Amino acid sequence: MNWVPGRGRPVAIPRDATPLRGRHVDARRRVAWLLRLSRLAMAPGPAVGFVHKLVSHGCVIGASTLCRYETGAEPVPASVVCAYELALGLPEGQLLGVCAGVDRMFGSGLASETSPEGMSRAMLVESLAGWEARVAGGSMRGADWVRMAEVLSQPSGLVLPPSVVRSWLGQLVAETLRSVNDAYTMRAHALGLLLGEPGISRIVLDIIEEAVAEPGAQSVTKVIALLGSSPDTAVLDWLIDRFERSTGEVQWGAAHGLLSQICRGTLPIERVPGISRGVLNAAAEGLDRGRPAFMVAQRLSADLTQQVVARLGCYPAPVVSGARVQSPAGLSAYRSAALHVSGLDDPMVDRLLREALSPDFVERRHHSSLLLAASPYRNALANAAVRMLASSAEPYVRESAAHLLTYVAGREQRHDLVGMLATVPQHRASLLVALTRCGGVPMTVDLVAMVGNPEQSRDVVYAAGMSDHPALRVFAVDAELAGSELQRTAQWWRRMGPAVTDFSQEVGADVLHTVAG
Repeated sequence: MNWVPGRGRPVAIPRDATPLRGRHVDARRRVAWLLRLSRLAMAPGPAVGFVHKLVSHGCVIGASTLCRYETGAEPVPASVVCAYELALGLPEGQLLGVCAGVDRMFGSGLASETSPEGMSRAMLVESLAGWEARVAGGSMRGADWVRMAEVLSQPSGLVLPPSVVRSWLGQLVAETLRSVNDAYTMRAHALGLLLGEPGISRIVLDIIEEAVAEPGAQSVTKVIALLGSSPDTAVLDWLIDRFERSTGEVQWGAAHGLLSQICRGTLPIERVPGISRGVLNAAAEGLDRGRPAFMVAQRLSADLTQQVVARLGCYPAPVVSGARVQSPAGLSAYRSAALHVSGLDDPMVDRLLREALSPDFVERRHHSSLLLAASPYRNALANAAVRMLASSAEPYVRESAAHLLTYVAGREQRHDLVGMLATVPQHRASLLVALTRCGGVPMTVDLVAMVGNPEQSRDVVYAAGMSDHPALRVFAVDAELAGSELQRTAQWWRRMGPAVTDFSQEVGADVLHTVAG
């Protein structure tokens, strides 16, 4: 069964007509595409029937408005995206978190909405009591954090004591570091809302700075990157300083934060010369600091990019033809998988696949992969990626498939992922990350035997921490690892706890064999 309507004129699928290697993307039509595809796949039948479903969930729009939203002719309000989730029976946040991320990175993805009417005193007291209890119990879901952020970020809204705000947002940042899938995109959305409020953005910055300074902390790149959505110049100054003076995950996070402002067109022009100097200085120090500098240079100017390459003495990105966004290797197999399941002529899935399979635009690769993961294509694309990783003779095809699986893999792919830990060991790091997105690494997988490989050791500890795997305790107390960064990281995970998923996940009995290094 495909998603093509049985009667009537052919369905129009939104397309992003911006140049593949252009400066901007059409964020509005990407949001429209996700909504239309979700409706076609999950609520077949005339659009008027779906309009009635939306009305039943408090979203009163007509068929013509629905058409304008789903073609990108008119930007979609976030409240309508939430109504789609309800009408389609989707988990709360599956669509909204991804759409908000596209809007946050590229701008103009969602419509601006007037501030919601203030809560009554009784409702406010009830909400505060609920949030307080759930924060204390560690049971806040992504949607809860977004509702709280919406209330706290209103210019004339609720004001809480700074100590309470700091305590609650400390919990939010700690969960964001360990969250996956919708749980992550919704917490990122909540932090994005809070970073837009001047009175709160400095508190968020302080909390992230403390989190980054924790010995052994992992995943700090993704929370630092969110700081790029803040209009606060003090936050921008912090990002520039960390980009210029730090290394590793912290520098990468700062680079992504700067990239966010560049892509959205909000980076103050007077800051560009200083950032450019910082880019060249980082490139002069070698590849470790030069790669994030190259990423920023690519978005600032072609001349700066050439200078960075000259200082590095090499081009610090894949140069094989199959890595280019114009013609990524393996594209046809994913196209075929998408066509088989949908039956649609879908130019947008082609565009998103090109970006997801190529490292040319790292920010587009990330958000395109998230869109594909939230779409009805996810399972078909994940199965295609498993086949490509297991059987392709082309190294870059396997590399791009492994990367895509870290976004689109689900429980349906777990058995294959575990098996490939042994059969495709060169991509073991990506496979472990993918497993943390779909239920965790089974207890039967021998992670201790894998940690000796320095190229994958950090990912092994990450997977152990996210999965609450028995190997984590071994890493945390092993005398041979005493004083090492790996042991500090294992101890950090034992303090923080495992992956945040917003729903109960147990390692199933479908994977019972042991995989060793």
